[in-house]
Amino acid sequence: MENNLILGIDTGGTHTDAVVFNPASRTVAASAKAETTHHDLALGIAEALRRLAEMEWAGGLGAISRIHLSTTLATNAIAENLGRRVGLILMGYDADQAEVRTLAAGLPQVSTVFIGGRHNFYGQEEEPLDEAALREAVSRLEGRVSGWAVSGFFSVKNPGHELAAANIIKSLSGKPVTLGRDLTGRLDAIRRAATAALNAGLVPIIARLLDAVKLATGQVGLTAQLMVVKGDGSLVSEDWARQKPIETVVSGPAAGLVGARALTRGFLSPGEKDLWVLDVGGTTSDLALVKGGLPAVNPNGARVGNWDTMTMAVETRTRGLGGDSFVEIDSRGNITLGPRRVLPLCRLAHKWPHTLETLRSQKQFGAPSSVAGLFLLPGLPPEPGLGADEAAVLEALQRETPFSVAKYSEEAFAGQHHFLGIKSLEHPSVMISAFTPTDAMAILGMYNHGCREAAELGAALLGRAPRWSAEELARRVLDEFGRAMTQEIVSYGFERDGVEFRPADFSENGVFGAALGRRPQGHIEMNFQARETVVLLGAPAGVLAPFLGQNLKARVLVPPVYDVASAVGAAASPVHLTRQVEIHTLPYFTGYRLFLPDRVRDGETVEELAAEAETYMGEHMRALAELAGAGRSAISVARTDRRVTMNDGSKLDLGATLTFTAGSAEAAPERTNGH
Repeated sequence: MENNLILGIDTGGTHTDAVVFNPASRTVAASAKAETTHHDLALGIAEALRRLAEMEWAGGLGAISRIHLSTTLATNAIAENLGRRVGLILMGYDADQAEVRTLAAGLPQVSTVFIGGRHNFYGQEEEPLDEAALREAVSRLEGRVSGWAVSGFFSVKNPGHELAAANIIKSLSGKPVTLGRDLTGRLDAIRRAATAALNAGLVPIIARLLDAVKLATGQVGLTAQLMVVKGDGSLVSEDWARQKPIETVVSGPAAGLVGARALTRGFLSPGEKDLWVLDVGGTTSDLALVKGGLPAVNPNGARVGNWDTMTMAVETRTRGLGGDSFVEIDSRGNITLGPRRVLPLCRLAHKWPHTLETLRSQKQFGAPSSVAGLFLLPGLPPEPGLGADEAAVLEALQRETPFSVAKYSEEAFAGQHHFLGIKSLEHPSVMISAFTPTDAMAILGMYNHGCREAAELGAALLGRAPRWSAEELARRVLDEFGRAMTQEIVSYGFERDGVEFRPADFSENGVFGAALGRRPQGHIEMNFQARETVVLLGAPAGVLAPFLGQNLKARVLVPPVYDVASAVGAAASPVHLTRQVEIHTLPYFTGYRLFLPDRVRDGETVEELAAEAETYMGEHMRALAELAGAGRSAISVARTDRRVTMNDGSKLDLGATLTFTAGSAEAAPERTNGH
């Protein structure tokens, strides 16, 4: 049989999914799911492939010609502030500027260094690179970081300082270096620096994933080319993803949207082209609005957690809310879900049955509410520069896994080591196990892949203060999940409609509280209704659909194989690349300057430089497409001119923006001009 099938793999924060996709018929031949094993990603991927291999479909594994991967690991790492430690070198930035101070203080796991070196808007050097300061900073931080990020304030106009700094860092360090100008050609220097730092923190995370995929697929004899889904729903090569993992942010949601389009065929009327797509995973929930059958791409970049990146991505809202979200209850009985992902107790006890006895003992003899039902496990491999407290935690985990936080607290009082508290343990090397919505599903018989007794014991410990039974707590947790999903759809819809509101409006005493069931008794009844069909995807979708329906009037569609939709989308994604170049006027209108990726060119007219840009970028885009794995590609260009009309009616050229696109020859868009 001809090798024409595609293996789609989606590695999420909780599950790893695999599907065999037939691109000719646009159908799924087989699918499988396994738990994501964060300490060794290859194990979970191999388990999914093993289950897939046990199924029967035409051609078997030998018919697979390509492997497409999507993942939420980058998104989750940013959303949970779990990126690796990074040294950020800023050149030409004003350290006293408020936005710069906010950047330096707000980036997680980042050590920021300001050094001399600056170009101006026209790419001319105003201050030379301070190489001595750079060498001192690298030598000082080398043992404390896992990678480097470099950003010059006007590097998109002249990359000379960034390139020189990268060469110096590479001569002193064997760790990867990210340059801001390699990630975006836009001027927003603050966001560009943040994007570079986030990318550097993701390099080791995505490298582990790609290594794991290669290992697992090789074990079953698959040697096909590996491609990775970017945040805009297109594909790039493995090597590309290793260097620019920030571009895989919202990769999973983007693949989910592609999968939603493939899976809902036949379930929608011809005119039903506008959809809400809500992809609920174990770690995050991703919401997008599809208009006219196509997901919108946010040209400003993906927003994840508190950060606006500068990478092209589908327009989604990502929230730290999933089946494995950390459940907390305050003294008034208010339930909070997430954003931290933890290991559900039902799955913990399934793998480590002895933890049941610990939970039973805590229920019988009591344990402080702040630590009851909590366990620690090893997370990602430790980074350089661990503090003494962090090292104490990891040392304890080497002796005993899972480690009861209640026991840890008791040992602290005995002076054996310092008790850090649950919040200070939020770093990649430590994972927490606690009560989650997945445990609530297990209690109510909606989830059968774990130990139900562990979930019930966890509920008893968590619900002691409000005096709730395990069943009542489980229902309340899933009710809160449904309200949270509804609030995401409604608030996003309000934003798109230009309706002003405050987050407090959705609280118990807020104007929308009654519509979300927070005030069931009252004189006024309110409800929300969505005009568009809501498509629910992700493993918990089938369970959570009724809880969403309690708060939102809408047609809710849960398509076939909804639980592996992102893997389907990964298999169905195309290769597509976009780059922009700018032409600006020179001072006093003495001519024009073209800013290419690695050089600047001056000319007398916009037309002259636009022609040069098309010649240069045609070859540049073909080379990029080859690096991205597109093979034969077609190049298109869209041009937007900036002109003003003078008093005498003549036109004055202020410059132009040229947008170049590369992709498969069959799918390339037509050439357009925006004169």
